[in-house]
Amino acid sequence: MHKQKSFTMVSAPALAIALSGILVPRQAAALDEAHAYGIANFGHAGECSSDTSLTHSVHTETAQKFIDAFDDLIASGDWDQTDIHNNTAARGSYFTDTTKAASCSCTADDMRSGYGVDEADVMFVHTHGGHVTSTSSYLLTGSSSYDCYAYTNSNMYFNASGAGDLDIAVVKACQSGDYNVFLAGGYRPQLTDSGSSFTVWNAFHGDSSCGSHVKGYVSDYAKDSTFDGVGENWIDEAYDNAFWPWETDDCPVSIVMGSTESLADHMYTYGGWKDRENTGSKTSGWYYWVSGCAPTSGVVLP
Repeated sequence: MHKQKSFTMVSAPALAIALSGILVPRQAAALDEAHAYGIANFGHAGECSSDTSLTHSVHTETAQKFIDAFDDLIASGDWDQTDIHNNTAARGSYFTDTTKAASCSCTADDMRSGYGVDEADVMFVHTHGGHVTSTSSYLLTGSSSYDCYAYTNSNMYFNASGAGDLDIAVVKACQSGDYNVFLAGGYRPQLTDSGSSFTVWNAFHGDSSCGSHVKGYVSDYAKDSTFDGVGENWIDEAYDNAFWPWETDDCPVSIVMGSTESLADHMYTYGGWKDRENTGSKTSGWYYWVSGCAPTSGVVLP
């Protein structure tokens, strides 16, 4: 199937002049770690939402498929650690940074060892999501004892000025990479600062379908992206061109952050779990999509 890849750029200003153009080195030490979160159960005691129909068992199955690829790398000596946290163990606090805890009035725990999103180098989450006009996207999390919604603008902040580890996030959730949010300047300045090594936010524009087929493409994607194709493979695997006229498309997108278009393009095509390229100071973001993709709950992509 022919797919036309397109991209656009929005240059987002650095959060402060003192940070502009500065790339802070990664903290020493580092193990290669992958975390996955499958949030499948909703509406029951201790869970988020009041709608039990949101419960989809496949969410935890796809999280396991993603982690399986990294467990294979561990077996071959090419990776160090994996952790998986499902349902009520996937707390909103694990997606919340200390710099944003005051604004969301919630607990920040994204650096908890073995649990927090920003404590890993690579993260995968499968849950429900949405977006707020052109402001932000959000994920529905697992435990009602913690914040049930993790927003890109008021909870998340990854690897800011090197304080954290997250480089790549893969988000299987509806509306988690909304085109209009990006055009309004979202994601890059919401998710990190210019001094970070956080580089890739793979997500969806509009709603995305859910079912057993997701396990297959998530598994293939995770296995195929060890050394290259971390952005391109996501779009190739997750894109679904609706066959029937009453159906809508699944529109995966990849947002790559860096200082120049050429560095972002190279990471999109040739970066991978083991080849997390330095794209420079994170002052801009590039948005990759399939032209003409037409989802539910999102504009038709140009």
